Amino acid sequence: MKIKKIIPNILTIIRIIVTPVAIYLGLKGNYKALAIMCIFVSLTDFLDGKLARKWHVCSELGAKLDSIADKILAIGLLIILILKNNIYFYILILEILITLVNVITFLRANVVESLLIGKIKTWFLFITLILGIVNIFFPNIHILMNIGIVLTLIFQTLSLIFYIRSYFLYTGKKKALINLYKEYYEIVKDILHNKEFCKRKKYEHHYNESVYEHCLRVSFDAFCIAKKYKLDYKSAAIAGLLHDFYDKPWQDNNEKKPLLKKHGFVHAKEALKNSQKYFKEYMNDKIENSIERHMFPLNITPPKYIEGWLIVLIDKVDSIDFLIHPSAFIKCFINKKAK
Repeated sequence: MKIKKIIPNILTIIRIIVTPVAIYLGLKGNYKALAIMCIFVSLTDFLDGKLARKWHVCSELGAKLDSIADKILAIGLLIILILKNNIYFYILILEILITLVNVITFLRANVVESLLIGKIKTWFLFITLILGIVNIFFPNIHILMNIGIVLTLIFQTLSLIFYIRSYFLYTGKKKALINLYKEYYEIVKDILHNKEFCKRKKYEHHYNESVYEHCLRVSFDAFCIAKKYKLDYKSAAIAGLLHDFYDKPWQDNNEKKPLLKKHGFVHAKEALKNSQKYFKEYMNDKIENSIERHMFPLNITPPKYIEGWLIVLIDKVDSIDFLIHPSAFIKCFINKKAK
């Protein structure tokens, strides 16, 4: 299985390695060997993606390498062909522009974009490059070569338009998300930096996550959903952040207690009490009710407000680690940490 993970990337890297060899053959005028090599490496472009999908080993690294390999090989071959036919200069310029847009999109939005039209363009490009090389020593195919050039220019132009569109789409989403983070931070920043609240960074939560991290995740999700559906997103953000503001890590409590006195049944009231003590200025009925009743149905009284129901649902979804990690589930019933 480990071999299967690296074979697609090895095929991709081969295209990068042979590019200097291809340029050397072209400069030396050995066009037949160059054509054979181009056909071979073009097949690796087909195989690496097919094998990655078949073996379920697709990765972001593989996608990046594939794109880089295609660009390096194509630009190397275009440089050779420009010496024989100036029309390839326009193909080179368009390919460079597409590459620049993709690079800028990655730097600005951290996205490796792969569009279907871009893949079609790449296939037409390599077919045209092979036809261009073969045409050097077999001129009778010049009609096919010219058709390939026209189709390549068309698909390059369309690809450039769609990649530019994707750039604005992704950067617009990223900008909107940054603005969302900023708005959220302004609402909860005093709580996030409060010394008492920060102690929860050391409180273990369900599995590989602190209470602080868990609350932050629930809070931000509640904020985003509440804002989208025009609810009281400020109260949702604060209630989500303080819903587990209880006294001490429940894993460290070795005292035997009746079922209804255990952490799951009582920590909501502890969280409310601490919230009222340390963040009185933030409290309102909606926030207090959401904190106190977030453990419904363990606490049998349901939330009074929609925002409270939102906290209940998000908290339950976030806590599904219990189902994924049995060792975390065991900790609920024994008074020692599961190994």
